[in-house]
Amino acid sequence: MVLKVFLCALLAICVTHIVALDLSQSQWIWTDTNELVPIYVSRDFRRDFTSPAGKIALDSEILIVADNNFTLYVNGEFIGQTFTEVESAFIFKYCVQLNPDYNVFAVTVENLPYTENPPGPTAPSPAAFRSAIQITYTDGSSDIIMTDTNWRANNVIPGFQSIHYNDSSWPYAVISPPGPIGGWFYTLQNQPDVSGVSLAGLNDPSYWIWTDEIPPQQPSSNAPIGSRAFRKRIEVPGGSVARSGVIIIDSDNAYVLYINGNLIGSGSDWQVAQRWKFTLDYPTDDIVIAVNATNSGGPAGLIVAIGFDAADCNCTTTRFAISDGTWKANHTVPAGFEQVDYDDCDWTPVVVEGAYGVAPWGQVTVQNAN
Repeated sequence: MVLKVFLCALLAICVTHIVALDLSQSQWIWTDTNELVPIYVSRDFRRDFTSPAGKIALDSEILIVADNNFTLYVNGEFIGQTFTEVESAFIFKYCVQLNPDYNVFAVTVENLPYTENPPGPTAPSPAAFRSAIQITYTDGSSDIIMTDTNWRANNVIPGFQSIHYNDSSWPYAVISPPGPIGGWFYTLQNQPDVSGVSLAGLNDPSYWIWTDEIPPQQPSSNAPIGSRAFRKRIEVPGGSVARSGVIIIDSDNAYVLYINGNLIGSGSDWQVAQRWKFTLDYPTDDIVIAVNATNSGGPAGLIVAIGFDAADCNCTTTRFAISDGTWKANHTVPAGFEQVDYDDCDWTPVVVEGAYGVAPWGQVTVQNAN
């Protein structure tokens, strides 16, 4: 960590000449020249890069867009993914720390049904992805990798994302036939920043959750009266760290919210969600959201959406998370449950009641709380 801080300080002095990254020189690529691909077909892509002699790689800025879903890895580590056709119109940005001399960028791309006609929801449709990767060195210089015919492409292969995987037998990717809108089939836009966080979500909406004292997918079920504890740990991938963000939260009936042990705020009207801005005590790759939620009778629920800035030296991007089935819950509110190092391994998974907008809560008002 001391070395990384030193390198970041050095880089801050040297990178003033690095230009903004964009996709203008990159190509849409796929595994063959067929314009139409069967739905739910996935393909794997790899690109390795060796630092030039005398250069030490520090970090990377990655822009990526896919038709339709992508899963991105760097040196075998999961970095990010998309889930819906809606996201095919967004250029996503990631900041990833690199190895000094050799790095591998790996992507799985899945084709989804094209919801508009033609060709229709079950017919084959165009598929491809596009990326630009800026690699920054410790001396402040940089190189840029684009999607082109230097990438390797193949059918889905287990373990393909490993830095040690041998892709020498893979064929090279091909340039995809252009589409009608700026060379493809979507009008591309950058992903939202933290101001774009919402309960409706960019891809999946946030979900109302509660303890396993109520049945799943039955949001109108009555829950026991009293307070319950909820926790969600978010690990920031790629060597980036978080410092600040925005969180939207609502609870039926009341909540007290903590992030990394610090009290953020509280609310007691389920018809009005609150939007809180927060700043962490120190940059970290480990964010813990903890909520003391109280039900005063009838149905009970908790819903959350969070966006935060993740940075690695000279690169900053926005990451999002929601309340869903990955959260944990406790039937009590243990002392110290809000602390980052609290052990919640024996807590139970939450029950998912339904997506944002489900009855009895419907669409709620969101107000700024600070």
